[in-house]
Amino acid sequence: MRMDETLPGDMAVPPAALAEDSHPLVAEEVIATYVANAVRCVPGVTQLHGTAWQELSKKVHIAAPRKGVTIREVAPGEIEVDVHVSVAWRTVIPELAAAVQTAVAQTVNKMLDLTVRKTTVFVDEVDAPPELS
Repeated sequence: MRMDETLPGDMAVPPAALAEDSHPLVAEEVIATYVANAVRCVPGVTQLHGTAWQELSKKVHIAAPRKGVTIREVAPGEIEVDVHVSVAWRTVIPELAAAVQTAVAQTVNKMLDLTVRKTTVFVDEVDAPPELS
C-alpha cells in the first residue's frame, strides 16, 4: 500500500500543525476505542451493549471490536457518535447521558483533535436491583 492511500473507515484529523489541505487519517477503530474508554469511565455505565448483530457475532465467535460504538464522519474533522450502554440500577438516565456526551466530546477532542458534533446515547439495558442479583 502506498503512503497516500487510505483504507475504508479512515477519517481526516485536522491538527493545527499541518497545512490546511494536509490531514493525517485516523481509523474508525481507533476513534471507537477512545470513545469506548471514555464511556466506560462514566459512573453508572456498567458495560457497552452491542447491537443485535454484534451480540450474535459474539455467540458464533466472530470478533466485534466496536461493540456498542458507531462512528459517522459528517464533515472533515467532525463526527457523530452512537453509544449503546447498560446502566446500573437507580441511575438517573438523563444525567448519565449528559455525562457520557461530555466525556466523549472532551476525550475525542483532546486525544484526536476531532469535533464531536453529536453523541446519541442508547440505554439498551438496566441492570437488576442488587437484592435480585
